[in-house]
Amino acid sequence: MPTVYSNLIQSIRPLIHPKDFEAPLTQSIDLYFPDFLNAALDKYVAFYKKDLLQHIDLQVPFDPPQNDNVISKIEKLSTAIIKTVELFYQGKIFEATNTFNSSLEEVLFDEIKALATIPATTNFYRARASGDKQFTKSDLFHIKFELRHIVSTNRYSVPGFPSLYLGDSTYLCWEEFNRYRLRDLSFSRLANMRELKIIQIQRIEDFLLELNTVHQNLQLTFLLRFLVTFPLTIACSIKVKFPNGNFKPEYIIPQLLLQYVSRNDSIDGIKFLSTKVGYSKLDGVSAYNYVFPVKTVDKRGFCNKLADLFHLTDPTSLELEEIMYNPITHPMSIGGGSSPDRRCIELVEGQKSYYATTSFGKLETNLIIRSLGKV
Repeated sequence: MPTVYSNLIQSIRPLIHPKDFEAPLTQSIDLYFPDFLNAALDKYVAFYKKDLLQHIDLQVPFDPPQNDNVISKIEKLSTAIIKTVELFYQGKIFEATNTFNSSLEEVLFDEIKALATIPATTNFYRARASGDKQFTKSDLFHIKFELRHIVSTNRYSVPGFPSLYLGDSTYLCWEEFNRYRLRDLSFSRLANMRELKIIQIQRIEDFLLELNTVHQNLQLTFLLRFLVTFPLTIACSIKVKFPNGNFKPEYIIPQLLLQYVSRNDSIDGIKFLSTKVGYSKLDGVSAYNYVFPVKTVDKRGFCNKLADLFHLTDPTSLELEEIMYNPITHPMSIGGGSSPDRRCIELVEGQKSYYATTSFGKLETNLIIRSLGKV
């Protein structure tokens, strides 16, 4: 059977093109949001039926045998997402939540293994605007329970409900702050003390790179998981049409997904792409967001489970690092005998820089050698 799967993945891979998996999506200014979402999901379903169904549903030896194993899941999830948004628009929040949660249980977790894993001691970063203030570790963790009144609505943020938001890189954190003045941001490095189970909202380009690192016998399983969950990626990756609006329909599905994760002890968080990053300007630079909702609630302080799960460094800033150490030139690589860091970033049109030589690279290099501790 492994040989059969290996042969199938070789025939399917050439049919997977980034143009058919666009994310994030930009809306037409005059289109009703549910109509836009419905059209995007219908387009994906039509693509799957036309280009992939005959190579997957009719060829993969599923157990028990079915000729609609994958397409049925894609259609169920897409239909549930549309129904959820329609119910939300009608003010039927309870029904919308139940519809969405039931679809996740049935399609993603009962029938396929939809969770990805992150190894222990993976590095993450978090930033806060500091100005002249010197932050401590507790300032760089999630908002304290006694300050939950300042938790506002965002794509993966429910008002009044604290969560820990992290990024793959200091660069990503800067973009999420709308390119805030870098010297006025403080950064901490965080690392997880055990393996994490997460839901991934991922770009096709990054998924295919990741797929190349998976054993060939498992690649088909990973690909099917991506294809089945892509309707969720679509619904969670639509750019906001009215940034100053009090209600943002683009947040309906991401916020319901966060609530689902918050009550599920087997899922730690969500990895999701940024709608602010120009991914085409990056080469080898990781730029994903993560959200880890609190799993315990108290009157004051922090979630005990998150405090045990993530340790962090004392915060620092670019200005503080330059005061402590400001050489005339920056090294191109670190460590004797290590491979050169070839990651590149294009911050100015047409001008590529090695990431290690940027201020982001400098901050991460210094944070890597700092000790971690509990908040």
